[in-house]
Amino acid sequence: MGKRKREKKDVERRKQVHLINHSFTFMQRRDFLKNTIITTGGVIAFGSCKEKDPYAEREYKGQIAIIGAGAAGLYAGYLLEGKKANYTIYEASDKIGGRIRSLKGFADYDIELGAEEIHGNLSVWYDWVKESGASIITDTSTDFYQIGSQLLSEKQWGNDSDFKAALTLAQQAINYSGTDMTLLQYMESTKLAAKVRHITEALVANKYGTSANRLSILGATEENQTRSAGSGDFTLANRSLVSVLEEKCKSVIPKVVLNTQIKRIDYSNERIMLEDAQAQRRYVDKVIITVPLSVLQSTDLQFTPALPDTKIASIKSIGMGAGIKAVLVFNQRFWDAATGSVYTSGVVPEYSVSSNGRSTKSFVLTGLVMGEKAEALSAVSASAAIQSMLKDLDAVYGKGIATGSLTNARLMDWGKEPFIKGAYSYPIVGGGGLLNRQTLSYPVQRRLYFAGEATHYGGHSGTVHGAVETGRRVVEELYKDVT
Repeated sequence: MGKRKREKKDVERRKQVHLINHSFTFMQRRDFLKNTIITTGGVIAFGSCKEKDPYAEREYKGQIAIIGAGAAGLYAGYLLEGKKANYTIYEASDKIGGRIRSLKGFADYDIELGAEEIHGNLSVWYDWVKESGASIITDTSTDFYQIGSQLLSEKQWGNDSDFKAALTLAQQAINYSGTDMTLLQYMESTKLAAKVRHITEALVANKYGTSANRLSILGATEENQTRSAGSGDFTLANRSLVSVLEEKCKSVIPKVVLNTQIKRIDYSNERIMLEDAQAQRRYVDKVIITVPLSVLQSTDLQFTPALPDTKIASIKSIGMGAGIKAVLVFNQRFWDAATGSVYTSGVVPEYSVSSNGRSTKSFVLTGLVMGEKAEALSAVSASAAIQSMLKDLDAVYGKGIATGSLTNARLMDWGKEPFIKGAYSYPIVGGGGLLNRQTLSYPVQRRLYFAGEATHYGGHSGTVHGAVETGRRVVEELYKDVT
């Protein structure tokens, strides 16, 4: 196919996606997505590391640059290494892993500061974890919920009609087929009692990476109904997630250049020019861009010429915001021994017992805070934020018990990480759902390729396995374009 024909076809495809975004009903959009997935290989739900390479016979001798050494960039490098390609990974920070990061020496096990759970048992990421010999924790815990001043288990709250309504609404919000609205609007329209709205918000919006007044329930439903990663949520008992990455990508890590922030990509000439923060220039033939969505939304990475209007629109049509993980270490366990997560009405929507299955000596709660509440905590000092958490825990467990038992604390504020700038992507009302993620994933001029969790249009955005799967997609796209 000639260049003009390819460009014309790309324009027609973008027009088609634009029309679909504005005229299809939810059910039609979902059917379109499923058909797109089947006909283009777009569902990035590879069930095994042993998937066949459809372009195994093709070779590429040009120089490839990967921007970002998170899960997507490292897995793309892993696949390119297997194809004996010429590639280099440029990482702005001083470490690999992106939003996978562990904290050593804080307890008698490595604490996850970012991604912690492996969602589903049908993914390359799950296979990698299994192959690493890691001990996987089977969750048999019980969740507790605060309503007013009481903290009770789901079974104990079982006869409370407002509590049951909150759980029911959480399920309805990710299995929705009406007019798009935010989760907050949905709770208001159903007249969910104010005293339990924090439960629905924690179970849905906080897990999707934002607040109830920002999350699109139609978008959340699309994500939920398209996912295909299998069942179960798993954590590791005896090692960190980043150690799995380091082990599996040991042949890739020497190709990573740390402390090198790429600030400009000029693809106007025959070779692509990359300019870093020190104004050093490098020239390559193809670029795989795996930076977080928030970096694309900022002015930190410039493109010459500017990206196509459809690409810019898709970048603006997906949400990403503040996210904080709080690590609280205590000298005693003051929560029920069966506790898995604690859902509160305070500054932290959900605390999980991080030490479950990992330690019998350390007693650790990790708090997950997204959206507006994360912004509020980020605006005060770390010590003030921790004190507000302890005050909330004292209110449900007993006066002074959490405050008096604390031995150490740490906040991981992802919004303040200069090269990440947030937690993970989420759907917004009017954002176009998975179709805009698909538009975001499209290559530009068969030279710029886009990966990372925000580009996953098969229901796995916001996850490590989703990021890994886009690494595979983007390498296949690159080799598909090799003639």
